[in-house]
Amino acid sequence: MHPLRRRDRRHFLRMGAGLGAAAVLPSVRALAADARPGALTMGLLRNPVSGLIAVTDQKGWFKQAGVELESILFAGAGGPKVIQAMGGGSIALGSVSVTAALLALAGNAVPLRIISISTDPAPVFALLSAPEIDSMQKLAGKRVATTAGTGLHYFLVRALAKHGMKPSDVEFVNLPVGDAQAAFLAQRVDAVVPSLTGRYYIRNLRKDTRELFVHEDFTRPPGTTARFDDYDVFIAPAGVVDSAKPALRAFLAAYHGKGVPYLRNPATQGEAIAAVTRYVNAEQKSPTDEQAMREQLVRSGFFDLAEARRIMTSPAFRAGLDDQVRFLSESRQATARIALDDVIVTDLLG
Repeated sequence: MHPLRRRDRRHFLRMGAGLGAAAVLPSVRALAADARPGALTMGLLRNPVSGLIAVTDQKGWFKQAGVELESILFAGAGGPKVIQAMGGGSIALGSVSVTAALLALAGNAVPLRIISISTDPAPVFALLSAPEIDSMQKLAGKRVATTAGTGLHYFLVRALAKHGMKPSDVEFVNLPVGDAQAAFLAQRVDAVVPSLTGRYYIRNLRKDTRELFVHEDFTRPPGTTARFDDYDVFIAPAGVVDSAKPALRAFLAAYHGKGVPYLRNPATQGEAIAAVTRYVNAEQKSPTDEQAMREQLVRSGFFDLAEARRIMTSPAFRAGLDDQVRFLSESRQATARIALDDVIVTDLLG
């Protein structure tokens, strides 16, 4: 749960030229945005977004755009740990689920700003169940595990609501996502909303697993057929947004303008996915294979600069945040009012 340790850094450097690791993780410093123009320190997790950031850095695209990126690796940590480090001033920038960002705002932990969208992983979300549970209604009274206060939990609540069910209709088991997946594999719970990688890991180990509800089911009857979005977002403290606009603007220009097209272009997609897979597997307890990573990356939403700007300024994006705030309030995970008008910053997207 701690920032990059010496052993972690040595392991990362052994990954080889595929990611240009030495360029990705220089020495860690306790400064989020230091005195040098264009310098930013970013918190990274072992996930596809951070892998794409690492590849973008290895290609030299951040430097070309005018930002010198330094990284602190949170091996195994989630969004809350990144936000905690941001509050302490050790990092200036991070990518977390919008749910984690909203919870931090509700807790007045850090005056955060959402400056762009890093990805939309929701198309890969799924509710997995034991084979005998072949309808959402049969989930009533059953034990369903995932991590409270996350996009995965939000997905579960929205899936239940689509079928006229409330969270109280199931026995919710709040576990860290890895423990939730292990509980399902051991048949201690009846259903689980796993991580993106966990979906494929479970399916490979427990062959009779049923995909009870998937992202596409939101656009099918019964109930509303509105699409479900649950973005991961780039966040920065308000003070950094005020003081480091050129560096943040350069970072977003390189990520959305170079890294994302590199991933989406059929001519370069294969090598991009292979590099991201190596990154994610560097310290994972349950490594994924390249085909599973390909499915995640191709099905998740990654946006160029114009697309990110369009989404961020759309009424649908604001409505989605409002709905998440209601979810957090109704589930009593957040009680304080969140001033969303102050949170969304769009003038860094060109």
